[in-house]
Amino acid sequence: MPNRKFALLVLIGFAVGPCRAEAGSPFGEATRRTIAGLLKIPLEPPEVTVVVRNSTKQEGVLVEDVEWASLDAEQVPAYVLRPAGATGRLPAIVCLHGSGGSREAATTPQFGPGEWTRAGATKPHKELLGWARELARRGYLTLALTQRGLDRRTPDTDARSKEMLLRGRNLMGAIVYEIRQAVSYLSRRPDVDPARIGMTGISFGGITTFYTWLADDRIAAAAPICGGVGSLEVFLERGARGYHGLYWWVPGMLLAGDHGHFAATMAPRPLMLWAPLNDIGMPKEGVERFLEQAAPAYERAGARENLVVHRPAGVHEFSMDAFDALSAFFDRHLRGSR
Repeated sequence: MPNRKFALLVLIGFAVGPCRAEAGSPFGEATRRTIAGLLKIPLEPPEVTVVVRNSTKQEGVLVEDVEWASLDAEQVPAYVLRPAGATGRLPAIVCLHGSGGSREAATTPQFGPGEWTRAGATKPHKELLGWARELARRGYLTLALTQRGLDRRTPDTDARSKEMLLRGRNLMGAIVYEIRQAVSYLSRRPDVDPARIGMTGISFGGITTFYTWLADDRIAAAAPICGGVGSLEVFLERGARGYHGLYWWVPGMLLAGDHGHFAATMAPRPLMLWAPLNDIGMPKEGVERFLEQAAPAYERAGARENLVVHRPAGVHEFSMDAFDALSAFFDRHLRGSR
């Protein structure tokens, strides 16, 4: 159970009535401080110096190969894509792959379900390919980075987690720090509107999307896809504990609150979850608990429509239906389309 101090904070947040809890409210600010503390990272936006390795035009899309230095002397590789010929400041979306993907998988010229062989593997697996490039074709500037501990960024997540835990840190924090560096970079690009930066990701990228959204108020809207977002309490009771790697288990999280408690303090900031009923990453009962905790805050903030939770029949996968849902969500909240 969450401690009484945080539970009281959430109740106060429910009682204040319509407000923008993420903008100047003590409740959103308290959550950001709590999450930053749990992740062992600074609350302030991190600095970043990005190097552009090359830039090419590919079938109507400008593609920049970029990288930057992060914690532990790590180099973060990413692709930045934007529609060729676009002018002015664009809405931007940070695109985060799952454990079997990479920046390359998210930005293939091919868009749709396909087969992808992850680095170090011998057999391909099913993956939604090219989705970050497709968002660029639709008018967004997108940034797809390869997350720490995945693909060619060895060692793997479990090996990294074990060392960081011994040193008083955790891998989730290091990953979120790198993603926040991407947000810092996008915020100062002359072709990006810093007030319209969104974030989405599948599975591994879904949970890192959620925690980054909680920690960083520069993210205008977030859409975790099958990200294991729901209720940590319920997952302990009903979930497959062996499914998530060490990176997913943030020390002390439940002493501060559950996912729904944290999301409640962000109301009315837009959030979409894609949570299939048979997703092994989060039992459906966990999503129900999340809604019980978070939905009343969005109701009281007069923004019921800003918390969108899709619960289709299905399993843990990034489907075309999920892509269509996140595309419509960002069109509404980053471009104002109805």
